[in-house]
Amino acid sequence: MFVELFDFVFICRMDPKTNFNLEFRIFATKSRFPWFLHTEVVDSDTMNYKDLLDEIMRKYPCSYGEVVKMYYYCAESKSNIEVCCDQDLVNMFQKNASTKTCHISIAHYDPTTNPPTIPLWDVTYAKAVEIPCTSSMPAPTQSSDEPSQQPEDDDKYLQNPKPENEYVGVDEEGMYIDLGPQAQGNADQEDEYVPETDSDLDSNSESDGSDDEMVEDNVPPHTAEVVYDKADPPMKVGSIYPDMNAFRLALATHAIKNEFEIDIEHSEPGRYRAYCFGRIEGCKWRIHASTMGDNKTVKVKMNPHLHECHSTRRKGQVKHATKHWVADTVRDWLVDNPRLTPKALQQGIKDEFKVWVHYKRVYHGKELAMTQLYGDWRESFDNLYRFKKKIEESCPGSLVVIDHYTINKKIRFNRLFFAMKPCIDGFLQGGRPYLAIDSTFLTGKFRGQQCVACAVDGHNGMYPVAFGVIDSETSENWSWFMEKLKEAIGTPLGLTISTDCGQAIMGAVSEVFPTADHRECMWHLVQNFKKRYTGKVFDDHLWAASYSWNTYMFEKHYKAMAEAKPEAVGYLQESHTKLWTRSQFSTLPKVDYVINNLVEVTNKWVKAEKAKHLDDLLDSIRQNILIKWNHRRKIARQMDGKILDHINKKLREQSRNLDIDVITSNDNVAEVVVARGGSSFRFVVNLDERTCSCRAWQVSGIPCKHAIAFITSIRNEKLEDHVDHYFSVEKFIVAYEGTIPSIPDKSMWPKADHGFFMHPTLLKSTAGRRKETRYKGYSEGGRGNKGRHQCPICHEYGHHWYTCKDGDPADIAAMLADRGPPKRKKKQVMPASSETSIVPVSAPRMVFPNLGLTPPVRKKRKSSSTTPKAAKKKKSSTTSVRSGQGSNQPDPMPLSIMMPSVEVADKEENQEAQKQVAGHVKKNNRKPDVIGTPAMGTRSKSGCSGSPAMGTRRKRKLNV
Repeated sequence: MFVELFDFVFICRMDPKTNFNLEFRIFATKSRFPWFLHTEVVDSDTMNYKDLLDEIMRKYPCSYGEVVKMYYYCAESKSNIEVCCDQDLVNMFQKNASTKTCHISIAHYDPTTNPPTIPLWDVTYAKAVEIPCTSSMPAPTQSSDEPSQQPEDDDKYLQNPKPENEYVGVDEEGMYIDLGPQAQGNADQEDEYVPETDSDLDSNSESDGSDDEMVEDNVPPHTAEVVYDKADPPMKVGSIYPDMNAFRLALATHAIKNEFEIDIEHSEPGRYRAYCFGRIEGCKWRIHASTMGDNKTVKVKMNPHLHECHSTRRKGQVKHATKHWVADTVRDWLVDNPRLTPKALQQGIKDEFKVWVHYKRVYHGKELAMTQLYGDWRESFDNLYRFKKKIEESCPGSLVVIDHYTINKKIRFNRLFFAMKPCIDGFLQGGRPYLAIDSTFLTGKFRGQQCVACAVDGHNGMYPVAFGVIDSETSENWSWFMEKLKEAIGTPLGLTISTDCGQAIMGAVSEVFPTADHRECMWHLVQNFKKRYTGKVFDDHLWAASYSWNTYMFEKHYKAMAEAKPEAVGYLQESHTKLWTRSQFSTLPKVDYVINNLVEVTNKWVKAEKAKHLDDLLDSIRQNILIKWNHRRKIARQMDGKILDHINKKLREQSRNLDIDVITSNDNVAEVVVARGGSSFRFVVNLDERTCSCRAWQVSGIPCKHAIAFITSIRNEKLEDHVDHYFSVEKFIVAYEGTIPSIPDKSMWPKADHGFFMHPTLLKSTAGRRKETRYKGYSEGGRGNKGRHQCPICHEYGHHWYTCKDGDPADIAAMLADRGPPKRKKKQVMPASSETSIVPVSAPRMVFPNLGLTPPVRKKRKSSSTTPKAAKKKKSSTTSVRSGQGSNQPDPMPLSIMMPSVEVADKEENQEAQKQVAGHVKKNNRKPDVIGTPAMGTRSKSGCSGSPAMGTRRKRKLNV
């Protein structure tokens, strides 16, 4: 999954025909000045209302609980017109197109009071001016890990021919409802009560004021903020700052911005005096500031002289760019994108202030800023118990399990599981019994794995059910996650679980959910397959076999691959025994996905939160689900009818242009004939049982084209009456009728009584830089050969030297003599016992057709004493092929294929064979082998090479 990183470009060239000069007057009710003046240059084609307001609020933040309104002055009507949306902004630019200057007023005020009176602008002097082509506002741009000029992706081998079949809805709610201005991450507040005045808050309170005291205890303390330009703070006499720390940081910014250094003469909590470092060269600049009557607000008292020294920017060391200054500078950037790397922040500081700060200082500044924003990383693990208690109080029935371990008498975090009650109930009562499970790596300081179990609703939209955090993808961690998942949802009828090809997760599913249908992601299967086998036959038939609805089509494609390369299908039978074709999918879950794209889009949905602390991560996931539930609940309220609208629309479109003949057997059974080329195919449709012999109706739950042809041929018969109930409006409403809990920020979470402090987990040290993005393959648009192994013989990628086919044999022999044969791990086979021989009830496995083909011959592994020349002559006698019934025993093969015939019809061929045997025995100075029966081969050390039982004991194969 690709993870985007957003950088900041602070110089943006614009079209001089579309740029405007914006003059702002900012009114603050608690300020001692009438207003503040500010000027910006923007591009009218790219600027929108939200970005403009956010940028001004970043420089001039409002106080706690205040609201903001924006007005522009209209010269035609001589009045202030409020700006509420992008269209109002467009109208403003159109009305001021001649002067290229817009006069804007922004007011901060308490919503419990009347808005302040905005005086009109005096624009009698306004005339057309030449606006510079350089933007004064930082324009965020998206930077990618991809090169600027990517080579065309030529690797089309085994690409999914039908990616539209795997569609998963994520943010499609805007197609059905108007999400409004809060669609980008704010919860919908339509159903929540918002008091208009302070009197509404205590309308039910007693007159003794006890409730007021309670409210004061819960609300964090707040003081009035002093508004100033943080990017270029003023240092003239009378400038005011909220406290001494803010003044010191502002003075450092002022020094960096104006390219000089200062020396501190006196610094204490109430007074501050400093002078220019260039005083030795005659510079007289100095400054004096002290606190005011409240002993907190700082005011500049003296700054009489200007600078007379040269620039200090190119000295190489930035004296005032401390980690505290870096933290104050990058804090707002990290709010927008917590995944910004120190390298990106370093470049952003360079673009903004024209100074290069050392990487280590930027790194520590980012850590300090993240601590100021999200709290201490070490305390975040213990804070999980407070989150657990708050969720259990506000949403009873939710499951929050925190596992820990003790090392050196310290209790440390191990793993957690998180599932909310509305998600569990909605899945069990309104969703299909299908779960896609996978994990994605976290990008914060704790580089663990985030586990996801996601379902799908009737609109094919993702439906998150449970989340987890583990340190690594081990069998123990996955088994623990599956056990907690089973504790939350149980084992519903027809449960189907889809995973990738990882051995740990596949083993955990088989252990905890032994009766559930286990699907294997076809995309991962193809990625493993294409590393071993190539050919057009696989490009034509492998994906087609996966998308085959019935056994006939699957066996047709499978046979084509088996005839072209038997060892390839032998690999599939041995290594990929989980379900990966629609022809063997269960008909209960009504989900026809063959890849695990459902969980991939879920991981991408939460990727912006993966860099946060664990307590903030879980809270952000809860909030994202809250937003999603509210939007989809709105959609459900607007629905009517029996079946979801998109299903009805799809059926109506498919009912047209069908070249299908219907031969009715009775009222509910018919033969449907489909003409294709010069031949025709016949299918049987049964309306009572909702079946078709093509199996598409049974697997997907939606009538196939054969059933549609039969249904539409019956008068007054409705298509929606034959759609499975999982796609009904009733099920969709039930899935989202639960209420996701709304909770305050973590500063007001209740105290937990777990009785100990949970320390963070021990971090595992890894070589190299910690990755932020997943390594992509070449077929995914990755960086080609980066990260791939290069053969030292032929210098090509994708194989080792001992399997090189294009290299010089002499070089391979020299490499073998120098390094020795490759070391291979031997598989440990546990001896069968009376307990392990009992086969429990297990989930269905892939059933492969028995085509009667000769099993592929595998090369025997080389021993340490084998020479390259002798290794080419040695071959193993037999190869185990997985049975079509799913067992580990080979399929029964006819003796005429597995061993040579005892009675040879042609005497000349018999004599020639005897001569070859005699010559072979003479050459090896040993007695001829007796060609006997398989039963004899189990008792003799020199049995027949063709016997299956003897083949496991033979050291040499006779060419009879």
